[in-house]
Amino acid sequence: MVDDTPAEIAIEPLTMTALPPKPSVSVAIICFNYGRFLPECLDSCLAQTVPADEIVVVNDGSTDNSAEVLDGYAARFPVIRAIHQANGGICSATNAALAACSGDVVVLLDADDTMVPQRIEMVLAAFRRLVDGHHPGWVHHLMTRFSDTRPDLGMAPYYPAGKGPEGWLAAEALHAASSPVLSLTSALAFRKEVLAAIGPLDSDRLMYQDLQLCTAATFLSAAAWIPEPLTRYRVHGSSATAGSMVSLDQVKATRNRASRFDRWLRTQLEKISPGAASLWRPLDDQGGYLWLTFLERWLSGAGKDLQLLLKVLKHPDTRNAPRQHRVYYYGSVVLPRAWFVSYSRLIFGSNPIKTTLRRLLRRG
Repeated sequence: MVDDTPAEIAIEPLTMTALPPKPSVSVAIICFNYGRFLPECLDSCLAQTVPADEIVVVNDGSTDNSAEVLDGYAARFPVIRAIHQANGGICSATNAALAACSGDVVVLLDADDTMVPQRIEMVLAAFRRLVDGHHPGWVHHLMTRFSDTRPDLGMAPYYPAGKGPEGWLAAEALHAASSPVLSLTSALAFRKEVLAAIGPLDSDRLMYQDLQLCTAATFLSAAAWIPEPLTRYRVHGSSATAGSMVSLDQVKATRNRASRFDRWLRTQLEKISPGAASLWRPLDDQGGYLWLTFLERWLSGAGKDLQLLLKVLKHPDTRNAPRQHRVYYYGSVVLPRAWFVSYSRLIFGSNPIKTTLRRLLRRG
């Protein structure tokens, strides 16, 4: 892949050495009110073909039986380390879990998900192969989505032709103003050197840990891709969105998150190379942020800003977006506001029609 970063402000990958012959492995888990799922999660961690050296679980101020379940497992299995903290949100809990991990490799997992027995084994194998001439600093892979009533809801994330991005992806991320890796937390693993270079995540409750980790890692190291589902991602009431873009409050929160993330990432880029933040496009030149601005104005009752909407639709980010995104955006042209909100609920919400279409299209 050709790196089109200007030579005067170069972003180069960390120099990663090969993994030691017997690397230590940590599994990092955060838990908030998932006591009912925690046994299945921990049992899957304990059943690995290559055992973890430690399983660090942060109980983020749960009010259910998570603490009791976790302490029971920790008493029976010394490899499990229980950490209890006051509720701080997913990024605060992730920071605590990562800080407590001592492994050469850190494998992430949410407390409501499970791992297949070969996950650690296959992640280590991926770390050992060269990608674009580099030792990869992080790994991502497929997940199988499931629920208590449906064992197979398809794979996630979806990539065209079924191949996820791998290699040194910095130039691609700068061009798109986003990481090409779409994986959620339970599909990620990192070398300790990459996590150390990233440092603490922004722990504000608005923020998502996987977005921060994937984007920052993209500018630090080559990524390796495993085209097999190594985790099972549970879809339930807390994880199945009821529509994240269907109300003014939700749109405002998403726009505020984008602004906060932009500031955090620019700080990350400056740590990598002085001046590198200038390579990241400003928010008012990012199609997604322009769309959020249009949507917030429209849903607030200000009417359609047709000039801004035209700018969104003509923006290269929109033109290069997946077809379903473009179809969603163009719905705002022809639909009145109330109808568009219903349309958004259909797209972003969880419903049987979407589940059936995903299975037919074999998309997670």
